Amino acid sequence: MHPDDRKRLIAFLQCVRENKMQGFSDEVRIRREGTNDKWDWIYMNLLLTKYAPEDNDIEMIGVNYDITQFKETEDQLITARNRAESMDKLKSAFLANMSHEIRTPLNAIVGFSDLLVDSQDPDERNEYINIVHENNELLLQLINDILDLSKIEAGIVEFAFADFNVNSLCSDIARAMQLKAKEGVKVTFTQGMETCHMWSDRNRIHQVISNFVSNAIKYTDRGRIDIGYNILEGNRIKFYVTDTGTGISAAKKDTVFDRFVKLNSFVQGTGLGLSICKSIIEHLNGTIGVDSELGKGSTFWFVLDFTTK
Repeated sequence: MHPDDRKRLIAFLQCVRENKMQGFSDEVRIRREGTNDKWDWIYMNLLLTKYAPEDNDIEMIGVNYDITQFKETEDQLITARNRAESMDKLKSAFLANMSHEIRTPLNAIVGFSDLLVDSQDPDERNEYINIVHENNELLLQLINDILDLSKIEAGIVEFAFADFNVNSLCSDIARAMQLKAKEGVKVTFTQGMETCHMWSDRNRIHQVISNFVSNAIKYTDRGRIDIGYNILEGNRIKFYVTDTGTGISAAKKDTVFDRFVKLNSFVQGTGLGLSICKSIIEHLNGTIGVDSELGKGSTFWFVLDFTTK
C-alpha cells in the first residue's frame, strides 16, 4: 500500500480499537505487481461489525473495488479538459492579436489610398503608392503566415521527404538572400562537408533557413551573415545562421519563437515567421533555438536527424 494511504488506514484501525470510528470508505493505492512506482487504485469499504474488546474480539468486514481503469479514464478526461481550456484561451488570444495585426496594414492601405486620390503632387503620390504597396505585401504575408501556421499545427500540411543536396540548398539561399541584404553586408555559406545529402523535406528546411536569413538581414546593418551546418554525434545535423547584427537581450530570447513577437516594432514583419519555423522543426522531430548577446549578433539554429536514403 502507498505509504500515505497506509498511514491513514493504520490511524483508522487505532480509532476502531478505541471505539471512536465504525467505518472507512476511501480510495487507496496498491503497488502494481512487478513495479516499484506504479499504483493500482482500490476503493476500500471497511465496516465495524462487532466490538467486544473485553472478549478480545473486534470484527470488521471489508469490500474492495478495483477502480484503476476508472481513475485512469478520469485522469485522461481531466487532462483533455485542461488542454481544451488552454487551447480556448490561446485561440482567443490568437484571434485578438491577428485582428490587431491585420488592422494595422489595412488602416495604412485605406488611409494612404484616400490621400493618393486627393494628392496632385507627383512626389507625394509616389510616396503614397510605395506605402500602399509595402502594406499590401505585409498584409498578404500576414495572411499567408496565418494560413501556413494553422495548417501545420492542424496537421493538414503533408511533409514531402526526398533526398537532396544540403550544400546546393544552402548555397542557393545565400545567393538569393545576398540580393536582399543591405549594402556592406555579405551573405555567405560555410560548407561543412564536400558532399552532403540527407533525407528530409527540402522545401520546409529551405523555408526555415530563409526565414532565419531574412530576420538577420533586418537587424544587420554591417558585417556578415553566415549560413552553415555541422554533423553532430548521434547522426544528427545542425543548421545555423549567424549574423553580426544587433543581437537579442536575455529577457527576449525565450519569447522569440512565440506568435506575433517582434524584437523591434519599427521593423517590418508579421511576427509569425519564427513561430512557423518552430512548428515545422517540431513536426520534423527536431529542436530549434537561438544563441545571442545584445550588441554582438545572433545565431539561430535547428537540429534534425541526419538520415540518408
